[in-house]
Amino acid sequence: MMLENLIYTFTIFYTIEFLIFLFGLLKAAKPYNNIVHYPSVSIIVAARNEEENILKCLISLSQLDYPKEKLDIIIVNDQSTDHTKEIVENFIKDKSHFKLLNSIKSTSQHLRGKANAVAQGIENSTGEFLLFTDADCTVPKDWVKEIVANFKQNIGIVGGYTILKANSIFEGIQTLDWIYLFNIAASSATLGFPLTGIGNNLAIRKKCYDEVGGYYNIRFSVTEDYALTRAILNKTKYKMAFPLNKKSIVNSLPCKNFTELYHQKKRWGVGGLDMIPLGFLVFSIPFIFNMLIMIGLYYLNICVLIVPIIIKIFMDFMLLFYSLKQLKYLRYIKYFLFFEIYLFIYVIILPIIVVINKKVLWKERQL
Repeated sequence: MMLENLIYTFTIFYTIEFLIFLFGLLKAAKPYNNIVHYPSVSIIVAARNEEENILKCLISLSQLDYPKEKLDIIIVNDQSTDHTKEIVENFIKDKSHFKLLNSIKSTSQHLRGKANAVAQGIENSTGEFLLFTDADCTVPKDWVKEIVANFKQNIGIVGGYTILKANSIFEGIQTLDWIYLFNIAASSATLGFPLTGIGNNLAIRKKCYDEVGGYYNIRFSVTEDYALTRAILNKTKYKMAFPLNKKSIVNSLPCKNFTELYHQKKRWGVGGLDMIPLGFLVFSIPFIFNMLIMIGLYYLNICVLIVPIIIKIFMDFMLLFYSLKQLKYLRYIKYFLFFEIYLFIYVIILPIIVVINKKVLWKERQL
């Protein structure tokens, strides 16, 4: 009886939480004013062993609809051992607003991995605003204009959605997983309690970066984008915007296999250990709810679990359906049932893995 009561209690908690997120998405999807002036912008891309992807990224950046004299695009070669450097050099040789930096190894514990490369890129930037994306991403031509338009006087950080290209069930599951997490990030930021920023589609005021002392004064994290976001929100007066905007979507590539996916999710999970208490509350409700359902499948009659399971599936579906419709990617909803099974499993397993082993492998480097 106690287990049954707990399941029904967390069914209510889960429903309330996701209704709040849905309300936040409704607000995040509201239109805003177009850009009225063109401030200087620096785009930072850290690239490590990206010879397969970097050219598509560079082409998309070269096609941005933004005044070239206001644009500063910095590619940081993060000690690549493949042909990334040569590909970038060849592409940018006749493009004055592009710059290639070769990242040097840092001796500082604050600057390891990607954070070190990004910090060196920022040091060489000139823009009033800093935009970040990854070397395996492509950006739309209006990306800069759409992101910069969100920088009202009190906004110091702007997040945007990233969508993975999906042509199979395995890729579709990853795509919905990303949208699911971006929905929580966008909704929470819009409602005034931002949880995180995601570095493949993120922008900040350079002034904010300087105020917090940059990555040199931020405690090292395997998720450097989250660490920077939290530092700015905690130490400055500025807030975060995270619109549900189809015009600022960045496209990226899914993991090729389960090994890559495991390392990616583990890195995110380890980084999440630094999350604020409210973040732990937000993510602990789904974890506990799924755990209770799993235990209930063993100890209780299935009839007791039908309503909680239906409610969970319905809430997850509505959150994804609304955002996918707004973003014009509703075709990916066909992967929903496969995603729901995957979500149920990994929401339970990932926290356990992270607690047991916090070692992270990223780009062939131990962090």
